[in-house]
Amino acid sequence: MEEIARPATNDATIKYETIVSKIHGKSAGGKVKVEAASGQTFEFDEVVLTAPLGWLKQHLDAFNPPLPGSMADAIGNISYGCLEKVSRCRVALASLNTPELNCLQVYISFPEAFWLRPDVDGGTVQGFCQWLSPNYALDSNPNRWTHEIVELASLTPTTSHPTLLFYIYGDESQHITSSLRSLVTKAKQDDFLFSFFKPYYSRLPCFDEADPACRPTGCLATDWLNDDLAGNGSYGNFQVGLQEGDRDIRAMREGVPSEGLWLAGEHTAPFVALGTVTGAYWSGESVGRRIAEVYGKGKATPLPEGL
Repeated sequence: MEEIARPATNDATIKYETIVSKIHGKSAGGKVKVEAASGQTFEFDEVVLTAPLGWLKQHLDAFNPPLPGSMADAIGNISYGCLEKVSRCRVALASLNTPELNCLQVYISFPEAFWLRPDVDGGTVQGFCQWLSPNYALDSNPNRWTHEIVELASLTPTTSHPTLLFYIYGDESQHITSSLRSLVTKAKQDDFLFSFFKPYYSRLPCFDEADPACRPTGCLATDWLNDDLAGNGSYGNFQVGLQEGDRDIRAMREGVPSEGLWLAGEHTAPFVALGTVTGAYWSGESVGRRIAEVYGKGKATPLPEGL
């Protein structure tokens, strides 16, 4: 990460704690003007806007002149979710901001991947596991919500770690996130998560209450849903009913070059990498090449149609 950031940290002026409130496109022969909430105004030859899709949805009125109709429609058409991420060996919480795709991710880490040890019958859990409509733990899960995990200990040796990733969705997601917000200390939040999910991970092979390897280690919950600068979410998604999502993505990719405004980010990525950090990086490279071409510094390489 330091290597990737070095060109910017060495050669750019970075303004922290500066919230953009208005973006004025180029007038004839002029500059792009960016107004900050503090009252400062900055001028640029070109602006590459990497604001999240959720921020764009909430701030279409920040653009002067207004964004072209096709781009504004595209921003409205592509849905935006809240999928929380987490550092290694900790817990992450996530929810999507629509009832249909309200999804939660919870990472729970252990000192060792006890579920990879063969049990008395030689059984292990590798890859995926599901609890379909469990008929136990009804005090905490009276609706018998389905749970699914991806275990991360079976990855390559350099990337594996003893962590379970729970996928939760719908009403259960709302229940867990709202419960966490009602708890005022991290210790109480940790206790809630471990207690809620213990009925499920305790049924994995070789779980032993007395074995230290089966006791979860610390957790870290993020909450993009409440982050206004992230647009109260984390990345775009295609929901049922979307008509021409490919056209919408291409419209956002195009930006408004005539106004000196270019868009980059996961929502403008090649189709194969939408919603990913890789896609966001590629989108920035693509915009950089296009700007270089405008200034006679090279020729932009178009994305393959398959992407």
